[in-house]
Amino acid sequence: MKNDKAKKVTSREYMMKLIYQSDVTKEEMETMLDGFLNNNLEYIVNRYEELRLQYSNNPELELGNLDIEDVVDKTYMIKICNLLKENNDKINELINKYAKNWTIERMPKVDLAILKLSICEILFMEEIPNKVSINEAVEIAKVYCDDKTPKFINGILGSVVNELSGK
Repeated sequence: MKNDKAKKVTSREYMMKLIYQSDVTKEEMETMLDGFLNNNLEYIVNRYEELRLQYSNNPELELGNLDIEDVVDKTYMIKICNLLKENNDKINELINKYAKNWTIERMPKVDLAILKLSICEILFMEEIPNKVSINEAVEIAKVYCDDKTPKFINGILGSVVNELSGK
């Protein structure tokens, strides 16, 4: 469903932002999640509405009063927080392995957050096809990063998927 896509994209974008904030502040994501969502509610709702209109063929679409549960998949976000906490070293190892001439310490934090999110989905969330995870990571990079980043992210994620599929 089109409105479901808006919720998924909003959830991914704000999960990336939570990963970024956690990386900068060194706080645990799962303890930050509720406060992060509440503190950014207006922005999250606005982004969801923007995406909802973008994916809709109805320019007169009524959105009404939306709560956080209407605009993000909190279950998905909690699952990502837990998976990242449990598997951070493995994910970082894969990023370092395929990020030619970069280490996670030198990499821009937004790029790193996008990579962590997508690799986490690829490794541990079988319900999300790898192509979808890669495409969404590239789309997020187009919005939040410089012009070279989408290709960089696509290359790393493609290498991770190739490794996992034994190519």
